[in-house]
Amino acid sequence: MKETDVIMRELNDKEIHERKPFSHFGWEGSGAFSFSTISDGYWEGAKILLEHMKDKCYDFAVIDTLIYPLFFNYRHSVETYLKLSFFNYGEQTNEARSSYLNLGHNLQNLWAQLRPSLNRGKKHVGSSVDLKAIDHYIHTINDFDPDSMVMRYPIQKDLTANKDQEHHFDFINFGERMDELCDSLRQLNHDLSNQMSEAATYDELEQYLNIFNRYRPKVNNFISILNEEAANESIRTLKFNDLLTAIQKPSKTFSFLKGCEPDLLILLDNLFYGGRSVNQNVVRLSSSQVERQKEFVRFCNELLEKEGLSFGVIPEDGQINIWGKTPSALLSGISKALSILDLES
Repeated sequence: MKETDVIMRELNDKEIHERKPFSHFGWEGSGAFSFSTISDGYWEGAKILLEHMKDKCYDFAVIDTLIYPLFFNYRHSVETYLKLSFFNYGEQTNEARSSYLNLGHNLQNLWAQLRPSLNRGKKHVGSSVDLKAIDHYIHTINDFDPDSMVMRYPIQKDLTANKDQEHHFDFINFGERMDELCDSLRQLNHDLSNQMSEAATYDELEQYLNIFNRYRPKVNNFISILNEEAANESIRTLKFNDLLTAIQKPSKTFSFLKGCEPDLLILLDNLFYGGRSVNQNVVRLSSSQVERQKEFVRFCNELLEKEGLSFGVIPEDGQINIWGKTPSALLSGISKALSILDLES
């Protein structure tokens, strides 16, 4: 150990190319994702500590020291994830975010400011996560350590002890409960992500449903074809004779699409990609069936605009992208769209 030692050392390009081990950070930016990487890191550190403490559960020299980083890692993971959630679902202004960060380390204050936004999102899209249970967990942790100092220091700034009693702490139970809390916060973030924030206007809804209802009998016919061909799909090696047959005799799906008038082709393409996006949670719609329909129509209109498609205008080559999709894929996407537009659960 010398005063000339390099402590904070960066790898050079040659060392990186040679795959010398290094930690890569600073690329995360300053948005919600930057909190995610830190929260996940502290949580992962806590779980590693917990497993080591379980292995050494009767070695008090280990347990009675590692309890401090164990508690702090779990607590800080929760704190940073609350801040991530506010960046995702709270008021989206720099002033509001700055004000939220200025709440500091008090979990109860952070949660109280965040909860209304999460509650609105939960009501909008639905989620099985119990916010009242999170209330209980946050309150309990914060009551024990309100400013993130109890498990980092032995005393307060006035030199008085910050623990008023001896504890015989069940660290295994604590770790299991904190894992549940961390899981729940992440599940809630997943459930609330990609929400549609706007719905179609009355005129937009009426115009789209007019097109949809005009072609509904033909869409139903296409669904019947897809059901038939999807049932016959199988994974097998395509022999040369099979390939010749496929070329000489196009599938019913292909033949139907080939015979579609432009607006029907646009509609089917739009229904497929809209329905597939809902199935894959690319977009999350309201749990209210009526609002769900309006949001879906708004999303479908956004897809049309993105692809440069418009009813009444013949699409150009390359604008319709359902050619070659398997019958089962088409059936899944279009059926989901129909269930939303028909206000079915």
